[in-house]
Amino acid sequence: MTTPTTSPAPGTVAEQPLTEGMPIVVCRRGCWPAEDTWHRAHTRIELPSERYLRAFWHAEILDVDSRNPHDRIIERRDPFLVRFRVELEGRLWRCISGHWCFNVGFSAIGTGPDFNLSQRVPNPAEFQVPNWTGCDTLCIEKTVTVFGDAIPAEAIPADCCGTVYEVAAWFELRCCGACGAPNSQLACSGFERLGEYQFV
Repeated sequence: MTTPTTSPAPGTVAEQPLTEGMPIVVCRRGCWPAEDTWHRAHTRIELPSERYLRAFWHAEILDVDSRNPHDRIIERRDPFLVRFRVELEGRLWRCISGHWCFNVGFSAIGTGPDFNLSQRVPNPAEFQVPNWTGCDTLCIEKTVTVFGDAIPAEAIPADCCGTVYEVAAWFELRCCGACGAPNSQLACSGFERLGEYQFV
């Protein structure tokens, strides 16, 4: 005598009626949920190890008018650069494509506004590398000139005595749609704390 079973939701494991005293366990995945032959016969594919899909990234703020480009006190009207770099290692990256989305967040210490730098530019696409494919390059670099042609003067608010900000940068690799598109899918992401900067 067997016990009736109900169809499980996709992605669940269902225990089928006993056959010769042993249960047959069927893992129902998301594709073709009604086809038992698929769920009984599929074979798991072992993916390559991490060495075929590595990534390294770094973001930095560079004061182009200073002898020390890593100066953390920047005049509010002086230009500076925000540079994002991603280096990819491993042959699987050659088979991947998508849109790289970068940003920098400023959080005031004390009185002052909190904002993302992409919100203060005429064209947020300045912080994007669209339509990237690993077949073209595994080295992604995006440089945004602040107080240059892309961003208006005094994009970083500072009061008369200066404002100190806690700064962090982050990135996303999105597919199936551009940066900010509601149908885009997040493939990978990361962030980096850049520390404190004072704008005077």
